[in-house]
Amino acid sequence: MKKLIKVEDDPGILDAFSLVLGSTYQLEMFNSADLILDNQFDVPNMFIIDKQLSGTSGTVLCKHLKSDANTSAIPVALVSASPDIHKVAAEAGADAALEKPFAVKKLREIVTGLLDRP
Repeated sequence: MKKLIKVEDDPGILDAFSLVLGSTYQLEMFNSADLILDNQFDVPNMFIIDKQLSGTSGTVLCKHLKSDANTSAIPVALVSASPDIHKVAAEAGADAALEKPFAVKKLREIVTGLLDRP
């Protein structure tokens, strides 16, 4: 089973992601960027990161992951309610962006598309 790491500080959003993706993927949740920045995680197949985290922002975390040799090839999707998330995600080096609110189908399409790419 492929493993996803979701970094999100809103418990309600974490619950929603768990309901949508938890039966298909091994989902590990983090409520801040701290443990990821300290490399205290098992390497996943994909990261899904909220742009607006308390403490370190999701864009900073994405740049960190994409600059680290151990995680640079792992797909990252940034999620935000901000209408400019696609531009911000591209600037941070993310592989995909998802604007809130989003359809469950769109979330699944992004995850599947990134995990299935060569």
